[in-house]
Amino acid sequence: MKKVILFDAFSFVGYGLCCRMLDKEIHVVGVDTNPKENSQEEDNMLRIGRNAFFEFIEQSKAIVNQRLFINTNAVIYPWNNPNTSERNQEKEENLDLVLKYCCDAKAKLILVSAHSLERNPNDDVNDELDDRWYSKINIESSFFEHRKVRTNNIDFLFTFIDFSSKELEEGINKKNDHKEWISQNFYT
Repeated sequence: MKKVILFDAFSFVGYGLCCRMLDKEIHVVGVDTNPKENSQEEDNMLRIGRNAFFEFIEQSKAIVNQRLFINTNAVIYPWNNPNTSERNQEKEENLDLVLKYCCDAKAKLILVSAHSLERNPNDDVNDELDDRWYSKINIESSFFEHRKVRTNNIDFLFTFIDFSSKELEEGINKKNDHKEWISQNFYT
């Protein structure tokens, strides 16, 4: 059975990815904070939380549990989003640990950053169901280190780091390339 660790499992990007992986019967370890009552994130958690292939771990516990990363096929880390810039610093600090854990476990890491293009919140459902961005993630084999995808309302950048053939320093360089591209293209 495949096992994927998915950070921000109840966020827009995380939830969209989680639903598709659960449909494919992939064991998803969803990592997130406990959602606020009556929020969209709580609704998302309630929808996927009953699935036998889903396991929830609170973020503060997951980030200090290096053993969680053992025997993991991939780790998906929705990272930088200009619309949630207040969380980006915390996410970057956690990413440094995730990089180390993935390197030690020889796991694949997929960084995902998204930027909304003059969006209307009513577009969320259509964007979650838009397979153009999801189809660009291939956990089995990622041939591109960086891939840019545009849907009707969102720009995405995916960065694939396969630690089975890369050292930590190479992973950090790929993370920095990802961040540089975002600063040049998402914040303009």
